[in-house]
Amino acid sequence: MNYEKLIETLSAIIENDKIEKTGLSLTYHLSDEDHLNLSVDLYYKTQQHEEFQPEEEFEVEIGGIIIKFLKKV
Repeated sequence: MNYEKLIETLSAIIENDKIEKTGLSLTYHLSDEDHLNLSVDLYYKTQQHEEFQPEEEFEVEIGGIIIKFLKKV
């Protein structure tokens, strides 16, 4: 999973009128490497002004959909 794939997936969901989006949330279990890379990408794309601190889990909201990212156990 990378940023581009995430946006592609969410765009497909948002554009599909057959998918009820109210209250929709997604959870991705990512490898350590993918989790860190996506976390860094999202951090810099949202132009945070704090120092980057990787977390075990994080979530974002895009188009009213909450997406949670967890490291694979």
